[in-house]
Amino acid sequence: MTSRVAVVATGGTIQNTPNGRISVEEVWDRIGDYAGDPPPAVELDVHDILRAASETFGPPEWRAIATRVQALADDDAVTAVVVTHGTFTAEESAYLLHLAVDTHKPIVVVVSQRKHGMAGNDGDRNLLDAMRVATLPEASGLGVVVVANEEIHCAREVTKENQRPGAFLSWPVGPLGTVELDRASIYRAPTRRHTFRSLFARADLSDLPRVDIVAGYAAADAAGIDAAAAAGAKAVILAGFAYSGRGSDPQMDALERVATSGTPVVFASRGRGGRIPAAADQWWVRADNLTPQKARILAMLTLATGRQDQLQEIYDTH
Repeated sequence: MTSRVAVVATGGTIQNTPNGRISVEEVWDRIGDYAGDPPPAVELDVHDILRAASETFGPPEWRAIATRVQALADDDAVTAVVVTHGTFTAEESAYLLHLAVDTHKPIVVVVSQRKHGMAGNDGDRNLLDAMRVATLPEASGLGVVVVANEEIHCAREVTKENQRPGAFLSWPVGPLGTVELDRASIYRAPTRRHTFRSLFARADLSDLPRVDIVAGYAAADAAGIDAAAAAGAKAVILAGFAYSGRGSDPQMDALERVATSGTPVVFASRGRGGRIPAAADQWWVRADNLTPQKARILAMLTLATGRQDQLQEIYDTH
């Protein structure tokens, strides 16, 4: 049986060749000539909405992607949605979709570290695998996943760690499943709220507030925090020391002033996969084990939907 898979193409290396970017249809047709094992039986419905490097993406691009993905997920004729994306910010777009799209259908973000047509190109294999995951019945209800290097990652946990094909990792919990030559396999499911269970399903993304990330490091002063406040940040995320998420003493003093003024301060760990534990008399919000960049997205959505008073509960459940 042929599945109808909608592809939301946003550019990135998966569509890039040494001679410039090409369409997803052309990539898919070329793969069919040398795939070896038969590609999955899919009818592609391609929506080429962006052809840009993902480091240029921000709230306007997120909104465009999420709006199109939601519309396609709502189409009864569509089995699943695959999003092609550049690697630099794929984890952020995927997490935004994981929180804001309302669907049970598989949503797969697929990436490539090497250009189509280059030696060792990983994008062709990743695209084949993404289609296999998209048509897998067990992928329904998982939320948004990222497929790379024959692994299936939850959007909440995955990060890009380096330039190699195996760069996408989910510390410390690992991938949801794997892809072999005969099939894709799901071994676990996310327990945190997402997609159809998220508080932000179908949220209005037209006015996401400014939220800044400040790095914690030895002997850091308050300059970055003061700059974020002066720029109008509606919340400040500290990429603080593992395990506690706190910063240097000058940073702590400045952040407490920010929090006292009514601007939320969120502690995330600069160490990968580290949950921020509760502390006595804390005036900050804990980002659980989210990376600072994902803690920022969750704060943006929380503030945009008027749920600032629920910020800690939301970090504990999403």
